[in-house]
Amino acid sequence: MRAFELHHWLLLSYVTVIFGCAIWMAVLAVDSFRATYGGVAGAVAVEDCVYADTDDGPQWTCSGPFVSADGAVRIDAVKLKPRYGEPFEDGATVTGRVSSSSAGTLHTDGQMWMWATGVAVLLLGTGIYHLRSALRIERQVATPPVDPELGAISARARAFLTEWEHVLAPSTPAAATPSPVSIVDAPKRANLAVGKVLIGWLLLVLTIAGTLWHLMEWERRQVTSLTGQALGTVTGARLGAENRIEVAYPDATGAEWRVRWKPVDPDSYREGGQVPVRYDPAQPYEVMPAYPEFFEIEPRGRTVLVQLILLPGYVLAWAWTWRLGRWLLGAVCRGRPAEAWVMVAQLHWGIEPTSFWLELRTEDRIWYQRIVWDRRLVRRLVGDPADGGQLPLSVELRRCPGLRRMYLVDVAGVGRLWPASTARVRPPRNYALRPVELHLFGVAEATGRHLAILLALTVLVGGGWLLAGPATAAYLLALIGSYQLWGGGAPWRGFHALRR
Repeated sequence: MRAFELHHWLLLSYVTVIFGCAIWMAVLAVDSFRATYGGVAGAVAVEDCVYADTDDGPQWTCSGPFVSADGAVRIDAVKLKPRYGEPFEDGATVTGRVSSSSAGTLHTDGQMWMWATGVAVLLLGTGIYHLRSALRIERQVATPPVDPELGAISARARAFLTEWEHVLAPSTPAAATPSPVSIVDAPKRANLAVGKVLIGWLLLVLTIAGTLWHLMEWERRQVTSLTGQALGTVTGARLGAENRIEVAYPDATGAEWRVRWKPVDPDSYREGGQVPVRYDPAQPYEVMPAYPEFFEIEPRGRTVLVQLILLPGYVLAWAWTWRLGRWLLGAVCRGRPAEAWVMVAQLHWGIEPTSFWLELRTEDRIWYQRIVWDRRLVRRLVGDPADGGQLPLSVELRRCPGLRRMYLVDVAGVGRLWPASTARVRPPRNYALRPVELHLFGVAEATGRHLAILLALTVLVGGGWLLAGPATAAYLLALIGSYQLWGGGAPWRGFHALRR
């Protein structure tokens, strides 16, 4: 199976979500089909409606007790499908069908099972397509040894002894042919490139922390604005399918307001009971229980959205920290000689380089590994085309500890090349690796592309600023730049890949 990297794990997470949605839609389709063609007809007296702010606008999920048309089946509380744009008045009657006497959903649309089935099939097909892309098995042709089991054990033992013997011993110069790269007194671009990577990782961590601080500060201000206090009265208990209670409370002017909450223990709140509340005198409808730990208070929509936006940043920052730790441990390992060729990776459907790879040739195998690069570093590695084109580099490989193979590559006269991926035995499937052509670095990019990128970044930053302030805007910019750095581009592929 081919090597798994960060975007593969993200793709598997995406596939898992798709399969979960497909299962949920399939269950809904089966329940709707059973209700339409073999269920129980009846009506629901609406007791409670819960608000939900969805992509299609405000929607309400209503619920209440169900009674069949002949009065033989009674269910304490069922939810109505589909949702509604406006809430029903308490006591309103809605007719429909349930799938059985123990069902929890009243279906008012007899065609729901049809589109639910279609959506489930679409999600299932999409998930299978992406799963095959992530888990595609590549056929490897190899000559079997005389004794496969003993041969595999011997190969692993030899590899372990070669790479991990004298791990902490000082490195010795590799006994290899002289490097074709001239050794001159110039800044080592490889080590300058990793500085940009460290800065990008630090910016990502700081902007995540800043966004979390800004969100907590906003939530604190929302709570501190609730300076008014009142004693509410429970006017309804066990309402709807969620067993919510309705609390009526007076504000400073004597006007009565009502709110519904879901208690942790519904049996502790009965009609006529009292609940202390806190509210905003300027906006009395902004209210919270004085003791919120006794209620299941849903987080504000803004808080949920910010946490979803921060999720990819959490994953990237954690994976990046793990990679930096492997670099640090690999730097103290002993190196072994090898040859390397610098290759440029281009998407099969693209025209410009997206990353740079090394073809590492050891005594027994060939490995492919992406590196952290910038345009000056590549020029120094490839050399002057007038001298006969690219020549193999004599390098030292230092293996980084970990389950997957990864090498720090030391090049004489250039410095250390930092890995941007694990090493693999086959080239990347969705890229074409070609020799570096330095003349491509002089091709100017179209102005329209720069304007499109600038416009997209402006919209992204503006949306983040409106959502949760400047910290979120900075985080979104840092996330985009950090993803580019994670892939090996320093500081940015699109702006520096093809320009002088």
